[in-house]
This record gives sequence, structure tokens and C-alpha cells, in this order.
Amino acid sequence: MSKFSALAANVADAFRVELVDPISDDILRDLNGAPAYIDVLSTDSEAAREFDAEARKRAFRAARKSRTGMPDDIDQLEENQRKLAKLTRGWHLVDPGTREVIDVPFSERDALELYSEPGMNWLFQQVFVGAANAGNFMKRPASSNGPNASSETASD
Repeated sequence: MSKFSALAANVADAFRVELVDPISDDILRDLNGAPAYIDVLSTDSEAAREFDAEARKRAFRAARKSRTGMPDDIDQLEENQRKLAKLTRGWHLVDPGTREVIDVPFSERDALELYSEPGMNWLFQQVFVGAANAGNFMKRPASSNGPNASSETASD
């Protein structure tokens, strides 16, 4: 354990991103009222670091093959979609129109298909932002009510 471990986010556990309907701005729920969600690891997790290391190796190999020494154009959106698929750990998907459960078992391959599908940027963005937000992976005592919970207000 590091002397800085109290500052660290818990990036070993997944965070549940509840999906927000882009039209209503409400949590998307199935017919039984259960929220639609995607469980995702942090972009600072070991899985993410492994993905990033492999991506650097791919870019280096591509640059070596290139006549200019620069890699061919790398589509950053595709890289991020692949990374998010690697970080995804499970889901409960719901059709926004019918509220029926979309009964597709989770797999990394299907996660990549989901994130890559045209028209799915609304979902991809929510999950990517959830994975990149360190605050989603920070553990706080249940009694804490925020940053100023134990301090006095300026007017006191």
C-alpha cells in the first residue's frame, strides 16, 4: 500500500452508469422500473492501462511501416470505442421507445458493436464520461455530506 493510497480512486471496481434518455433527461427504465445501465471500469484502471500500452505499440508499429515515420491516421473515436468496450463489465439495456429489455448478453465484442453503431453516440458519451470521471470511483464515508460537511459557513 502506497503512502498516497488515501488519495487514490478505487479503479479496480466497476461503476454503474445509469443511462439517461436524451429526449426526456430522465433515467431510462424498463417496464418494471429497473434502470438501464452499463457497468464500466475507470479509464485509470489496470485494464485501461493495458489497452493504452497496446495502443502505443500499435501506433509505433504503424509508424515503423510508414515511409514518413508517422503512423497512418488513427481514428481516435474508434480507439475510444474499443477502449470502452474493453472496460465494460456488464449491462441492462432498455429500448427507449417501448421500455422493453434488450436481451443481449454482455460480451466485449457486443459492447464494441453497441458503441460503434451509428446513432449510438448519445450512449457512448454517457458511459465514456462515467468511466473518465475519477469521482465515480472515489470511496467516501457514508456520513460525509460533501466538501464542507464539517466546516463552518463563512457567515458564522
